[in-house]
Order: sequence, then C-alpha cells, then structure tokens
Amino acid sequence: MSQRQYTVTDDIIASNGKRLANVVIDYVVRMLMSLVLGVILGVIALFTDNPQIVTYLEEISPLHEFFIGIVIMLVYYNVFEILFSVTVGKMITKTIVVNHYGEKPDANTILLRTICRIIPFEIFSFFGTPCVGWHDSLSKTYVVNKADLEAQKALFYSFEEIGNQPNDDHA
Repeated sequence: MSQRQYTVTDDIIASNGKRLANVVIDYVVRMLMSLVLGVILGVIALFTDNPQIVTYLEEISPLHEFFIGIVIMLVYYNVFEILFSVTVGKMITKTIVVNHYGEKPDANTILLRTICRIIPFEIFSFFGTPCVGWHDSLSKTYVVNKADLEAQKALFYSFEEIGNQPNDDHA
C-alpha cells in the first residue's frame, strides 16, 4: 500500500490577477475595520464624556496610524487565515491558503505568513510566474484556486485507491 502524499503543483497557484484582487479587497476591508474602530472609539468618548479620546483621534500622528494599521492587519489576516484559510478577498476570488500538502496551515505558519507581510517592498515580490510572494515562500504556503485544489486532490487520492480494493475473485 502506497503512502504517497499529495503536493501542490504550480498549475493551481492563483494568478497574479486574483492575487491583486485579494490585496485590493482585503485592503478595503481593513480600511473599513479602521473606520469602525474609529467610530467605536468616538462613541465611547461620547458616552464616557472623555474628550481625550476625541483629541487623540483628531491629532493622531502618522506613526500611530502606521502601528494601528499593522495591528489591524495582523488581527485581520491571522483571524481569517487561522480559522478559515481565507480572507474576504480570497472568499470572493475563490482561492485558499494551503501548505505544501494542500492542507490548512497551522497557526504558527499563518502567524509567520502574516508577519512577513510587513517586510518593506514585499508587495513587489509577486512579479513572476507562478505568483508567489515572500510571505508565501518564507512561510512555505501557497494561495491556490480552491476548485482546482479539490479536483487535483480527489484525482490524486482516487489513483491511490486503485489496487487497494479487496479482490473478491479469489474466493
């Protein structure tokens, strides 16, 4: 009995267009999260009669904005990819994050993947074919077309079953 395991192939890796769509959609979702956070803080300031919160929001420095953006990014990608292997962008483009074996990556791998997104100029690492960015290669993850992955894995494992069926002819 063979113990071969499926591995991801280049032909199911998401295209540059889908990866760009993921980036844009996820950016919009993260900006909406920032807006919601600001509204929540404003409501808290209103109900607690705390003008310091409003002053902070009005005078927030670019450095604080940057760090808040990083925290929102870390929360967004980690929560969605650890729990579901997808983000909102990936749901829309029907892509999914997987490990080398086409399985859901563990939480530490997703954390590494997310931290790697902070690398300066990381966005430029996507030029090329197949479309694999630094946060993919450093974490040994892939963004693949979900339907293609499922079809390839089903075919792979169906071939593994050939010859493993009991033969009733020798009774």
